[in-house]
Amino acid sequence: MKSFVSLLLCLLYLHSNAQQAKDPATLVQEWNTANNKQDIGTLILFYDNEVLFYGTQLKKQDCIAGKLSVFKKYPTLNQQIAGQVKSTTLENGDVKCSFDKVVTTNGATKTYASYLVFRKVNNAWKIVVESDLTTDANVEKRIMKAKGAVLCDVDGDGVKEYAWLTPAPIDTTREMTCLDDSCTSVIHFSNKAIPELKIPNCLDAAIDILGDLNNDGKDEIGINPGWWTSCWSGYHVFTLKKGKWILAVPVISTHCNQWEEGVKVIQKDPKKPGYVIIHYSELNDDDIVTKTKSIPIQ
Repeated sequence: MKSFVSLLLCLLYLHSNAQQAKDPATLVQEWNTANNKQDIGTLILFYDNEVLFYGTQLKKQDCIAGKLSVFKKYPTLNQQIAGQVKSTTLENGDVKCSFDKVVTTNGATKTYASYLVFRKVNNAWKIVVESDLTTDANVEKRIMKAKGAVLCDVDGDGVKEYAWLTPAPIDTTREMTCLDDSCTSVIHFSNKAIPELKIPNCLDAAIDILGDLNNDGKDEIGINPGWWTSCWSGYHVFTLKKGKWILAVPVISTHCNQWEEGVKVIQKDPKKPGYVIIHYSELNDDDIVTKTKSIPIQ
């Protein structure tokens, strides 16, 4: 047993020295060869003690167990790297190697935009991330759905981004009190180039994606802020202009009667370009009525 451990430590030492002399792009090719040979003894040497493995943080042994499971399921699995491996040095010194991985299983072939992230650990390059863009997109979808996110295109670039709302922080030690004075909820976007949308006096709200109301190629967002009391609320319609959020129309007064009746608050005016039809609530002789008018939109 002692001789076996000594041999293993010797192999690890030799492998570490070999990795010091090789750049990550070269190690990608060797990693690929080890996968094709289903050589677990070699593969285990490539990974750090913890790996972000296709969206899940795993211990090295669990990462290798995942490899073994795949090899058992697909004994004839073959993967090839198509084209060049592109290396990028990240801010923390890690090196991200991106490449197209052509995988053949059971006679079917698929190509994945894949990547490995290497980190210098004790002077040897170790894999700390292994994934592909398809998996990343699916992981993001699951995360966004868990946050109650909705898809929209608020910047008009033709690419949908996720939007989700973080409710105002509540002070649970006192009644009807927020931890901040403004009781601000915040809408976040998966595209970090889009600024957060902060909504004061809003405990919580559902995000309404209203479509392109002002014909500028962008979706507008509607919010009916929740509050401690009262059926009255002001419906906000936001649009993104020159990188800043503004009200597309003045705040629309609504009452819960209107919402219970399913009356749509705002829509394009089909007869007047640049105008929208709003449905708003008004107190009239002790009766709450819903009225309609056409107004310009920003």
